[in-house]
Amino acid sequence: MTPAAGVGRRRSPLVAAWPIVLGLILIPLWWALGISGVTLPLLVLPMTAALILRRRLTAPRGFGLYLLFLVWCAFSATRISDPRQGFSLAYRGSLYVAAGLLFLYVLNTDRQVLPPGSVVRLMAVFFGIVVVGGLIGMVLPNVSFTTPVRSYLPVKFLKDSFVSDLVSASTSSGRAFAAYPIYRPKAPFIYANEWGAAFAMSLPFGIAGLAYVRSKFTRDLLVMLLIASVFPLVFSLNRGAWLSAAAGMFYATLRLARGRNAQLLKALALGALVVGAIAFVTPLGEIVQTRLTNGYGDAHRALLYRESLDLVRQSPILGYGAPVLVEGNLSAGTHGQLWTILVGQGVPGLVLFVGWVGWALWSAAKRLPAGHPGDPNVRFWAEVAIFTAIVQMPYYDLLPWGLSIAMIAAALAWRELMIPTSVPVRAPRRRRLT
Repeated sequence: MTPAAGVGRRRSPLVAAWPIVLGLILIPLWWALGISGVTLPLLVLPMTAALILRRRLTAPRGFGLYLLFLVWCAFSATRISDPRQGFSLAYRGSLYVAAGLLFLYVLNTDRQVLPPGSVVRLMAVFFGIVVVGGLIGMVLPNVSFTTPVRSYLPVKFLKDSFVSDLVSASTSSGRAFAAYPIYRPKAPFIYANEWGAAFAMSLPFGIAGLAYVRSKFTRDLLVMLLIASVFPLVFSLNRGAWLSAAAGMFYATLRLARGRNAQLLKALALGALVVGAIAFVTPLGEIVQTRLTNGYGDAHRALLYRESLDLVRQSPILGYGAPVLVEGNLSAGTHGQLWTILVGQGVPGLVLFVGWVGWALWSAAKRLPAGHPGDPNVRFWAEVAIFTAIVQMPYYDLLPWGLSIAMIAAALAWRELMIPTSVPVRAPRRRRLT
């Protein structure tokens, strides 16, 4: 199977990448307007129309697992017991559909129309947006404003805390420790954990972008952003982001140590030394130690996990459609994509979803045959991004951003693998890292 040839080969890659631009790159605008949480669902119809207009669509067989997961989500709707659960399932379902369509769109857009290097650069821009938003949250931690959508939304809808959060905008989530003037940055996202998850998921593309930038100035700017990103990452106090970012880089190091790219391995080692030096010669190390020894929220998470397991025992097949309110007004089935699916869609839903993500990682990890025209550099960093998503599943929701990033990575990796060896492919414009 090969991606269908795109229509209009003279289109700019930026135009061809419109779902990525609208869904991810313009997130600061949507955040300021109060619609960032629903931007991807709003793209479902135009992406569907764009795919329908294609003369031919292709998808790997493994994608059938994800389609079955979507079907299972529909089956689980029979377990919905109240309107709030219905809204939750509809919202999450629209994000699942949007992520799947994004995968199909990137996969079926000819790489001459949308080169892999262009997608990597766009995702590196997204990483830069995450970092800049985190820096703003550090410097201006108490900035909040009424978004246009919030000002026009009826008060009865704003009584729901989740809806209120969706249409609100602030640069940080408040002070975490009385001993430190630290405010967890979250701009331009809704929650601080969303910021941390997006950071770790887009970090591989931030590093990959170094090989695809078109000027020394841009490359130096990206290097400075990578170094500066250590500060908002630490200030975020997101142990999950620390873990997934470190796990992703460790995974990349192990893969590179098997002979992929000695120069890139040296660059990663140098980056690790720089990060370590920053932690030891600045107060950041003390902040990290304080956070690791003060696990606020751990008891809350443990309670949610116990409640989630109790619910799964009662309905292991179809789940409950969506997270369930339990005693203390807690929402069991949150605080992790694994738990969200396990409670919402039961054990079969989790098996299908994990099966798809695992297949995507396995596919991205395949070595290209000798002489294959695909870009191994793109496939490698896509593999790291997918691995990072898997690490995050037990404690971070992949919705709304993480799953879409993973889908873009999976589409890039598969598209590079399935290029016919008989078709000449122009070598991507890529710079050496050293």
